[in-house]
Amino acid sequence: MPDEKHDVPPISGSGASPLSQPAHTLPYEAVIKELETEVDEGLSPEEASRRLQEYGPNKLDEGEGVSVIKIFVRQVANAMML
Repeated sequence: MPDEKHDVPPISGSGASPLSQPAHTLPYEAVIKELETEVDEGLSPEEASRRLQEYGPNKLDEGEGVSVIKIFVRQVANAMML
């Protein structure tokens, strides 16, 4: 059976390497320790390359966005509610 983890790149933002708690609730020292990195040096080029292969690029999903017409209609509807 093939290793599915490496067949398809992970989806960005999928939490491929979860922390014990959301990062914003932890002290920065705990985040650094759990992510196995260093504040002053960061990741070595080799480690950065390995993590890029394992977790994929650090990109946000662009989605479909909101059209200008929808924004305009919402603004008009909101003004009517006042």
